Amino acid sequence: MKPTSDLECIDLGEAFDAGLLDAAYREVYLPAFPVRDEQEDPSIWIPRLCDPDANPRLAWLVAGTALADPARRQVLGLLVGEYYAASRCVLISYVAVAAAARGRGLGRQLFDALLRKLESGRLSRGDTVRAVFAEIHDPAAVAASEDVLDPQARLRVMARLGGMRVPVVYLQPPLGPGQSAAGGLWLIVFPELAPAAPPLSDGTVRAFLVEFYRELGSAEPERDPLYADTFASVDALAGRRTLLEPLIDECRVTA
Repeated sequence: MKPTSDLECIDLGEAFDAGLLDAAYREVYLPAFPVRDEQEDPSIWIPRLCDPDANPRLAWLVAGTALADPARRQVLGLLVGEYYAASRCVLISYVAVAAAARGRGLGRQLFDALLRKLESGRLSRGDTVRAVFAEIHDPAAVAASEDVLDPQARLRVMARLGGMRVPVVYLQPPLGPGQSAAGGLWLIVFPELAPAAPPLSDGTVRAFLVEFYRELGSAEPERDPLYADTFASVDALAGRRTLLEPLIDECRVTA
């Protein structure tokens, strides 16, 4: 595979290309996220990418070479960021690097591209982003043989990218019809991606989760039995001296 010195990064939220979305979905997304309950169909993203008033607004970053040329393009990685306007928070819902391109710093380049977009204010329409969250498999709940990437290796990658754990009982809501909520996940946050924001508070975590769960079908998330444990754990954050926990120490992993 070619080196990444000629790497390009295109945001499909600013320059929509149906063919490139399809290629990224088939070549990188599906191999990286084989669990059906953790997948979304591209038909969900297309209206949001084409609607400037969508909530959440999407940054759908595709990294690779010759991306504008279907005959020559190599899709090497992707990152999907969702901006939730009411809570002013971003969820990195997906980040993936093609197996043959791992170990070359492509994840860092995708995060840097997202940071530039956030700093420009284009995704948030000038509002200060309060937090940038993501989901990650709990290494204690998922065996290496059950995951595309060793969960502890993923943990190290996210730690190097600045990720910290938000110690709540996190549940990913059902992403579509016929899908189930997904457990065995941690909610993590990247303070370096929201440098202008104050330190993360339990109020911001709550506001994000309420908006996120509502957008995915729960009319009253804080009263929904599905999320009772989640919001009870958010309540418990108010009594903590330190809100965030390091990813590596949490699993006693050495880099």
